[in-house]
Amino acid sequence: MSLTWVVIGSFLQLSFSSFLFMMAVFAVGGINNRRNLSKISSFILAASLYFLPSVSVLATGIVIYQYNLGGDASSYWWHFMPVAAAALYMIYINALWKNSAT
Repeated sequence: MSLTWVVIGSFLQLSFSSFLFMMAVFAVGGINNRRNLSKISSFILAASLYFLPSVSVLATGIVIYQYNLGGDASSYWWHFMPVAAAALYMIYINALWKNSAT
């Protein structure tokens, strides 16, 4: 692993965490303004405000930890974890949006 790519990836990952937070804020606002949700859906949406950015920070920490241990290039795959979490969140938001339209 190269220190240059670890630093660049960490910076981009931390920038992505702020994007994920803003995405969650606007998604929660849009869904909550459309109609009342069940308690579990409201809890999941509220938890996502903290969970999504935390996944990005966690992935950054794992990559830095792997770099310190002398990890190989496959350690960069940890940067995909927040992208997968964001994709699952968008699928969930899309399902809530379709259910609230009916």
